[in-house]
Amino acid sequence: MSRARLLVRRTGARRGLLVLVALLVATVAAALGTAVGAVRAAEVDVVHDGLTRGGVPAEVQVTTRLAPEADAAAQDAALRGDVDALFAPAPYDLVREEVPDDDSDDPFVRWTLTPDVAATATADLAVLAAGSEALLDTVLGDDAVAVRGATVTGDLGERAAAASVAAAAASAVALVPMLVLTLAGTVAVAQVARLLAGTRAAEVHLLVSRGASAAQLTAAAAAEAALVVVGGAAAGAGAAAAVLAAQGTPGGSLAGTLAPAALATAAGALLLLVTVGGLQARAAAALRVTDRSGRTRRAATWGSVVLVVVAAGLTTWLLRRYGSPLVPTPDGGQTDPAAAAAPALVLAAAAVVAVALLGPLSGAWAAFTARRPGTRVLAARQVARRLAVTAVPVVLVVVAAGSVVLASAYAGTGQHLREAAAGVAAGSDVRVVATEGTPGPAATYAALPGATDAAPVRVSEAVVDGVPLSTTAVPPDRVALVARGPHGQSGIDEIAAALEGSGPYADNPELPAGSTGLVLHVTGQYYVVDEAATAEAATGAAGGEPATWASLEEATASAPSERGRLLVLEDSTIALRLWLADADGQVVGVDVEELDVDLDGDPGGGWADTRPIGPAESTVELRADVPPAPAAADGAPGTWTVVALDTRLPGSPSALTTLRLSVDGLDASTDEGATTEVDVAGADWAPARDDPAAKVAFGARPGTGLSFAAQADHEATPSPFRAMVAGSGSEPAPAVLSQDLAGLLDLTAGDTTEVPLGEGGRLSVRVVDVVDVVPGSLHQGAAMVGLADLQAASLRLATVVPEAAETWIRAAPGADVDRLAAAARDAAGTAPVQVTTSTGSEGSDAAGPVRQAFAVAALAAVALALVGVGAVSVAGVRERRGEVAVLRAVGLPPRAQGASRATELAVVAAAALAAGLLAGWALAVATVPGLAAATLTGFAVVPTPDTAFAPTAALVPGVLLVAGLAAVALAVRAAVTAQARDGGYREEVR
Repeated sequence: MSRARLLVRRTGARRGLLVLVALLVATVAAALGTAVGAVRAAEVDVVHDGLTRGGVPAEVQVTTRLAPEADAAAQDAALRGDVDALFAPAPYDLVREEVPDDDSDDPFVRWTLTPDVAATATADLAVLAAGSEALLDTVLGDDAVAVRGATVTGDLGERAAAASVAAAAASAVALVPMLVLTLAGTVAVAQVARLLAGTRAAEVHLLVSRGASAAQLTAAAAAEAALVVVGGAAAGAGAAAAVLAAQGTPGGSLAGTLAPAALATAAGALLLLVTVGGLQARAAAALRVTDRSGRTRRAATWGSVVLVVVAAGLTTWLLRRYGSPLVPTPDGGQTDPAAAAAPALVLAAAAVVAVALLGPLSGAWAAFTARRPGTRVLAARQVARRLAVTAVPVVLVVVAAGSVVLASAYAGTGQHLREAAAGVAAGSDVRVVATEGTPGPAATYAALPGATDAAPVRVSEAVVDGVPLSTTAVPPDRVALVARGPHGQSGIDEIAAALEGSGPYADNPELPAGSTGLVLHVTGQYYVVDEAATAEAATGAAGGEPATWASLEEATASAPSERGRLLVLEDSTIALRLWLADADGQVVGVDVEELDVDLDGDPGGGWADTRPIGPAESTVELRADVPPAPAAADGAPGTWTVVALDTRLPGSPSALTTLRLSVDGLDASTDEGATTEVDVAGADWAPARDDPAAKVAFGARPGTGLSFAAQADHEATPSPFRAMVAGSGSEPAPAVLSQDLAGLLDLTAGDTTEVPLGEGGRLSVRVVDVVDVVPGSLHQGAAMVGLADLQAASLRLATVVPEAAETWIRAAPGADVDRLAAAARDAAGTAPVQVTTSTGSEGSDAAGPVRQAFAVAALAAVALALVGVGAVSVAGVRERRGEVAVLRAVGLPPRAQGASRATELAVVAAAALAAGLLAGWALAVATVPGLAAATLTGFAVVPTPDTAFAPTAALVPGVLLVAGLAAVALAVRAAVTAQARDGGYREEVR
């Protein structure tokens, strides 16, 4: 007989067990391929969502002056070379455009770099982030590109870095269930390989006695195993491909995902089968007698128990140290395989401990049942005698049960943490963020179906000591009405109570409700300073002595350029802007009619609508239109509060000019014609900021509330001078700080400090409370202040005040948050907005593929356990036929034998289930919250909840495991009963 024919017959004789091996390999390959494919597909979503905002890809822009025409091509080539060196091999598009400069004849040139999102891989994210960070220094260092400096703007680097962290976290955590699946597959294949070797023991010894060598037998085992595992791996890869295709995974990525998983599974199974077969062949060739009864060896020695337990403890410590397998490094983070292996090693330790304890416990069980009548002692003694065989179902069931609990815990904890993180990130049930301008009046959103209230919000992001800082400004009286927090409404109420106060505008003049127009009564002078006369005067008036028009004409008669500047000044205007604040604290600048400069005494050439101001003191009326004030929270008409007045003098590059101005009165009118006098003179006014270079004197006209003298000291474009009601924003703003920010700055309640704002300047704050998490921010450093306090401080810090670009909307109890979000998007109209919700349904679910990986691992572990237990049971039924005949001969009825054999499996399975559930619970409590937090948020700080279990996630694999074990026990009972009825000589197992 040829070797090939002998191999075929040898394989056919054990086709049942070999089919089981192929089934096990297919199960592992399908599960591993599905898990890896789901994670890879999720990485594509992370890249897309991370690099796009409102459907538009993130970008980075380089702007500089256009080089002379002869050097423009070289400038473009140099910039493209710098960009390629920084961003290759990440795919991107680079567009060049020229931008005119209204104030200069030299145009700007701008390059806009946009990533090719569809072609960007996760490895490209780090390249995009690093390239964006180094771009400015590279451009400034390249003289061929930077013409009189350069600027780099855009959020590509920030978004790419965040997406890179999210993708790395998901991949690192997904490694945990994959290693658990690998453990289950390795144990199952190894145990079935042992069974296969056990059934071939006599055959191997016969072949050795007929002259076969160990190498020949090992080669035959390798050839046989290769056929089995390759077929099984191919079938598993096909099943995984079908599952992933049904989930919408692109076909192009299936081969690159499934082929490595199938090859790894086939290689591992082949190695196990060949190793077991080779060891058996070498033992037979050396004439070593193997232990057939199992009495002289144990399924797991205490030495191996100690080794596995120590490894599990060490890796679990590593995992808990950082909370996830993603370990922070100076470059961001890297996956620690040892930490990722912790759950698998813990389940392995639980299995070997259960096996080690099986001997003493089964002996105690046998001793206990021996004192009682019946045949139960037979089952106990059989378990105690056959520990080597019984260890197989124990290990498989412990790993399967632990995997089910772990999957259930991750699903439950991840869902709770996702809801908490989404709620914290959104700040409210629905968050509308305008990418340009504002999302519109909050009252519009509060009136949407399903909404109870809405509030405007401003967020300023900066960095303090290298830590990202987010300052969120919300109207204090609306915090409790719109905000959502991780600890329920009680935490929000505490924040609202801490921020509650009179606000920065308690002493400010207020316009009547319904005001639509204003009339400012102003008295003032504007003139060119006669510097010689001012120097001779012992005490000059504030702002100096005015020069006459005749003297100015005489002084500029011989200088045409100076004469031209004088005429331009005579034809200029003085701009005024009144700043108003609504009840929520938002500020709006209202343009007032301009004052017409009249230095020569001829007001506007006779036009009737001029508002002249010149060397002679005059009184004029200036009008302004008032926008409708947002309605109050109770629906009452809104009101405006007067906050500040801006005055911009015209440029006077060759003359020192002075404006002496006083606001004598302010009248507010309505559309119905009602007029109300507003007491602006009764308020104390002061400069918005201390500016030593500003030449401003307050109180230029005694007896008026707002009067000053301001000089333009030969400046071409003087900055506007801002006067504010004295108390507006001058005191530190009450602020609630996160625990991390308070710890970073070493602050407690009652302390004062300054926090930087992203728009420039620093906000002075007084800490009124320290909380775990500030709603609306996932940054480690976060603060919440009143919107009015932040806007008032911005009026003092900067000329331009950022608007509240967000609206937070609170949903009514029981309302559909996703439907409210859709309505909010529609209410924004054409305004470009981003809408997020407290449910997190608007963004990608980074934890989704990890949940799927855990579920796949649990289902695969259950399937492997059932197949392995079934294989052990089939082998046991066949091998113990002689025992059945003996027991039948001594009078043990067939039903009693079947019940005894089923009891053996049931008790062992129940003990293994208990051990697996206990190990899985302890493992879940210790590790799952950190794994879930890492998957959802990377290194951002969010409240980590207690471990929660999702019954639905454990339902299918749990029921399948219990029902499968019960079915195997019943099948064993029926088969043994049938054997006993036939005298123990039945060849087939029913």
